[in-house]
Amino acid sequence: MIDIIIQNYEKTKREILVEYDKDSFFENWQENETWEVSFNVTKTDLNSTAFDLVDYESSVIFNGQEFVIKQMTTSAEGKAVSKSVTATHIYYTIQDGRQYNTVTGVRSIQQLLTHVFSAGNRGFSWEVIDPNSKFLTVEQENFGNANYLKLIEEILSDYDAVVIPDNKRLTFYPRAEYGEKVEEQIRYKYNTDSVKFDIDTYSLKTQIKGFGKKKEDGTYYFTPITYTSPESDKWGIRIQDPVEDERYTVVGNMTERLKIDLQDYPAISGSVTLKWRITPKKGDYVPFIYEPLNIRTYIQVVGLKTYPALPNKPPEITLSNTKKTMTSILANLAKKGVI
Repeated sequence: MIDIIIQNYEKTKREILVEYDKDSFFENWQENETWEVSFNVTKTDLNSTAFDLVDYESSVIFNGQEFVIKQMTTSAEGKAVSKSVTATHIYYTIQDGRQYNTVTGVRSIQQLLTHVFSAGNRGFSWEVIDPNSKFLTVEQENFGNANYLKLIEEILSDYDAVVIPDNKRLTFYPRAEYGEKVEEQIRYKYNTDSVKFDIDTYSLKTQIKGFGKKKEDGTYYFTPITYTSPESDKWGIRIQDPVEDERYTVVGNMTERLKIDLQDYPAISGSVTLKWRITPKKGDYVPFIYEPLNIRTYIQVVGLKTYPALPNKPPEITLSNTKKTMTSILANLAKKGVI
């Protein structure tokens, strides 16, 4: 039995929700995109107090994390009144803050986060975990004048970062340092029959050129550079669209950017539904074996949909090895009707 606690917007009342539809309850996390819980509940004599607390902007407390009800449908059939609820993690309320001031120049990820929250932390705190100094400094131009969520989205993209919220505590990791390799494999016909994957080589490239900032006299701070992947020995020279970014004035920073941007292996992304539970965590790299396509590789967990009230129902896992620009958080939330 899992506990779902409903708390009113004023945070003056809390009740455990009972007699909800356990088949409907799920938790869905997609890296840098969404984290939400959803469930259906019908009013009964036993849950009437908690049921009445289920309302827009009320909180759902699950597994120690706070989610805010942003979408709800109320329906009635005879005397039975039901609610269908989607609650988004408290992290996404960060969009309610705004930094009007802007900064320009070379900045570290720490400096940008300090700038974002200098307009008021709204109860949030943050830390950057970067033991191997993967985060580079990046030239910024007029960074600011947007809501906090939009600015954090820019940071995630510019610094190739991942943010993991723990309620209002935000931890930022370099993508290269995030997640662990686990040995609990996902294997076709072993623990999954349901595989939906997009595997292509259309975007496979082995060479890319980078253009940085120009001086006032029209010359570059550094000569445009070309990075060629070792994979070119196998695939030949396949040229990717160049990076043209005036934030870069240091050749080493541009080189690292080119290595990150170059998609020098086949793109694999998709989802699997397992036959039984395995326990990968967010960001873990799991062995994925799919004999029909001769795939044997580690692929990162970038999404988890679990059914905590149904202990025998396995999770749905989204996997990807694709280097790509972060999906727009705001666009995703807008599609969901959250903003």
